[in-house]
Amino acid sequence: MAYAVITREADAAAPYAAALAALGLEGVAMPVTCTAPPENPGELARAIARGGHAAIVVASARAAAALAAARGGAVLPEVWAVGPATGRALAAGGIAAVVPPAVRDGATLARALIAARAVAGQRVLVPRADEGREEAIAILRDAGADVEAIVAYRTVPAAADEPALAYGLALLRRGAAAVCAVFAPSQVAALDGLVGIRAITARFAAIGETTAAALRAAGATGVAVAGAPTPEGLAKAVSAVYPLES
Repeated sequence: MAYAVITREADAAAPYAAALAALGLEGVAMPVTCTAPPENPGELARAIARGGHAAIVVASARAAAALAAARGGAVLPEVWAVGPATGRALAAGGIAAVVPPAVRDGATLARALIAARAVAGQRVLVPRADEGREEAIAILRDAGADVEAIVAYRTVPAAADEPALAYGLALLRRGAAAVCAVFAPSQVAALDGLVGIRAITARFAAIGETTAAALRAAGATGVAVAGAPTPEGLAKAVSAVYPLES
C-alpha cells in the first residue's frame, strides 16, 4: 500500500483522500496545525457590534466559525464566502452567505464581490487568520473599499504528541509515505518543526504556489503544485510525480 500524508484534520482531508485514492494512494490525515483564539479575542465581536459594513468577506471555514461565534444577536450585512466548505461552516452558524461559483481563494472572492457591487467608499469586514494572506484585502482596498481586517483566530503548530499526528508522523519518519500534501505556509513551518522538510523522502504536493514557495524555502525540491485548489486539482498535480514508473 502506498500512502499520502495529508496535513489537514480528518474531515477536511477526506475529499483529498478520495481524489488521491484513484491514484492508488491511501490518504492519512495529519493535522499539523490547530486553531487558537486571537490575542484580542473580543475585537471581532466589537467590530460586528459597531456595524456599518456593506459586506463581510470570509475566506476560510475557520474564519466562518469565528464569525458565527462572535456574532451574538447582531444582524449581519451580506456575507461572501469562499467555496462550499466555508459556506457550510457559515450555515452551521446560522449565517446565510453568497458563495460565487469558480471562486477558489480570497483574491478571487474579492474580485467577485467587486464585480457584483460597488465597494468604493464602503466598509468591508474581513475576519482573518493571524499572518493570513493579504491579497483579498489589497484588492478590496485598491477598489476603494474601507477594509476592516480583524484577526479572528491564530493558526499554531499542533503538539508533537497529539494522537491525531502519530500515524502520519511515523510514515514520514520511516520513509513509508509516497506523497505529502500540504495546504498552507503555516503547515510547512509546523511540518518542518515536527519532522524536518529536508528529512522527508515523500514527494511534496502543494495546494498553491504560495505553499509551494514555502516548501522550497524550507528545502523541498520537485514540488508538485495544484493548478486549482481543489481535491481534483491536487490529485492532477500528484499524478505528475506519482507513480514515478508506469
